[in-house]
Amino acid sequence: MTDSSEGSRNRKRSLLIPTGDIRDIVELGTQLQHEASEYNIHNVFDDGGYKELLLLKMFGLHKLNRTGDDAADDDGNQYEIKTVARVSSSGKRKTSLSVTTEHTLTLENLRRYRSVRLWIVAVFNQSHPEAIYEVTPQALERYFMDWEQKLITQAENQVNGGAPSHLNNPKIPLNFIKQNGVRVWPEGELPMPDYVQQGLYETEELP
Repeated sequence: MTDSSEGSRNRKRSLLIPTGDIRDIVELGTQLQHEASEYNIHNVFDDGGYKELLLLKMFGLHKLNRTGDDAADDDGNQYEIKTVARVSSSGKRKTSLSVTTEHTLTLENLRRYRSVRLWIVAVFNQSHPEAIYEVTPQALERYFMDWEQKLITQAENQVNGGAPSHLNNPKIPLNFIKQNGVRVWPEGELPMPDYVQQGLYETEELP
């Protein structure tokens, strides 16, 4: 029978040695997750949870616990929330921004898109919100009609047993949102930090 000292000698030694003090970061993360949990966001650092938390709290919305629209207000109106990242995953600032939709957009997605009260589109410079727009489904109808026709044509040409009709993440240029929506934050002559003012200027200069 192997004694504990021999077992210790035979145990593989780890190559990583924790030397950094992460207590402050964990405390900040714990506080943020506690706040997020109040809004039914149970993993605030996954799938845009942090950004969603900011938008839900800012506009007094609550997250829906089902597949479909992202949020609703106290009167039952539903909203589609889209976030746009100013900085890419590689750390580069993007020169052209657009709103992504679904990896597999279907006719059912279009039905939802048309039925919500508003789309909320927020541009983030990493963790900082730059600008937030609202846009009605009616203003986006030109895109919906185009996608719908493509899906119908795809279905008509579909081979039996093939994959269901869908489009791969069609996009809406942010410039279209800016021109056809309303900027709801920041608004008026509110004082803004320099980084937000610069971000708004850059957003409005994009194609």
